[in-house]
Amino acid sequence: MALNINLVNGRSIHITEETYIIAWKYQSSLMASNDDNYYLDRIFNGTFEDGKVTEDDEENKLEGLISAADWITIGRDNKNSLKASAVLSITRE
Repeated sequence: MALNINLVNGRSIHITEETYIIAWKYQSSLMASNDDNYYLDRIFNGTFEDGKVTEDDEENKLEGLISAADWITIGRDNKNSLKASAVLSITRE
């Protein structure tokens, strides 16, 4: 299994079974002080293999995760997050 996440800037990120992915969803909570408190909830944390059910749904699971997330990080030691809206397409190699 190998997939590529293709970004709007022309860059491509290679995804395999062992690729570690973290995904976050935006949340907001109105606090007692009437100030908005913005934060991210982690909605997925693990390898690509952890997030799929069968071999037939590889693209579908990744598409679903990216659709549900606002920010994603690809790779365990990656210090850069990627806005999910920067994803243009997902292709199978």
